Amino acid sequence: DVVPSTLLAFAGGASPFAVSGVPVDRDALVAEAGLSWQASRSVSLGASYAGQIGARAQEHSLKGNLTWTFDTR
Repeated sequence: DVVPSTLLAFAGGASPFAVSGVPVDRDALVAEAGLSWQASRSVSLGASYAGQIGARAQEHSLKGNLTWTFDTR
């Protein structure tokens, strides 16, 4: 099924409701890549890309992170 939809209801609610999403392509290229760099013993940096490319739709995301760890002794 390429048209995401579902019927939901709140607990104790009287009326159910439908939730629909954007249709997705049957054939699409899906790619994901990421890099991580340990800047020091306690700091690391990272970046990642994820994408889906089809004939009717495209979706792209780019994420970055900074992680700082420390000792609480």
